[in-house]
Amino acid sequence: MSKKSNLPDAAKVYNNRGNAKFMEGNYRGAIADYDRAIELNPEDADTYHDRGLAKYELEDYDGAIADYSRAIELKPDYADTYYYRGDAKWRLGDYKGAIEDYSRVIELKPDNADAYYYRGDAKWGLGDYKGAIEDYDRAIELKPDNADAYSNRG
Repeated sequence: MSKKSNLPDAAKVYNNRGNAKFMEGNYRGAIADYDRAIELNPEDADTYHDRGLAKYELEDYDGAIADYSRAIELKPDYADTYYYRGDAKWRLGDYKGAIEDYSRVIELKPDNADAYYYRGDAKWGLGDYKGAIEDYDRAIELKPDNADAYSNRG
């Protein structure tokens, strides 16, 4: 006699295996496992986030943004996902979108020095040098050993 499978538990197994493949650098294999996990449990924000990370590593920034956006729909206060989505937007030259996402990270985690630093980079990309310097100052205040923030501020 077989037991009826518990789909959320099975999805977690696929997600975990995807995470292991990700750590090995097998991003395509990880994505295949994340796809299966999402089929079994389409409401798991973490799996969308993780699949977004794998797509990002493959430089599929549009695909990563789509997955990050779905994760945020499911979990609106997912600060890490806003952070990574901001980075993917920055890489595509969408500095305004990146600033919005980094600003949301800062709302959720006001002591996130990296969010200030990268928001400063996005402001720099738009020519908002004063705003960039302010963000670099705050990044340095929160993380005094951030040599890049000193360099970019200079």
